[in-house]
Amino acid sequence: MKNKMKKSGKGQVQMGETIAVLLVFFILVLIGFVFYTKIAKSNIEAEQDEQRQLKAIEVAQKASFLPEVQCSEENIITDNCIDFEKLNAAKDIVKDNGLQYFDILGFSNITIFEIYPDYARITLYERPLEDFKTRSVTNVPIAIFYPKERKHHFAVMKVEVYER
Repeated sequence: MKNKMKKSGKGQVQMGETIAVLLVFFILVLIGFVFYTKIAKSNIEAEQDEQRQLKAIEVAQKASFLPEVQCSEENIITDNCIDFEKLNAAKDIVKDNGLQYFDILGFSNITIFEIYPDYARITLYERPLEDFKTRSVTNVPIAIFYPKERKHHFAVMKVEVYER
């Protein structure tokens, strides 16, 4: 009878050790899972941020290459240049044909800031998203060409892209 009791006591101790080892194992697995999900979440957020920035750059490129505002002389287009006279005409055209430009520019604001030698602010396109979650801003250095004076002024095109 004593022999059975000793074996039973050893069995209980071994069972307790097994349960303790399993408990520690599952705690380590849980900590590893929490760590993995945090890393995965930060990677997803970084990728989403990169996609937002790429979209903002895409809209900035589309705005820079709108034929309605590009500088051209004898049908030769000048890169990173906006014609002032075309810009003044285009802002009214864009406002009147908002849906067509929405397909190209989406929810964004495009503003030209002339910096040197004078200061001016011209809004080319304005379609902000009311309840936006994120806003990506891209600044593109450009030249504004004044065809009457045949002079270039330095400017920055500010493109703000909104997303939910």
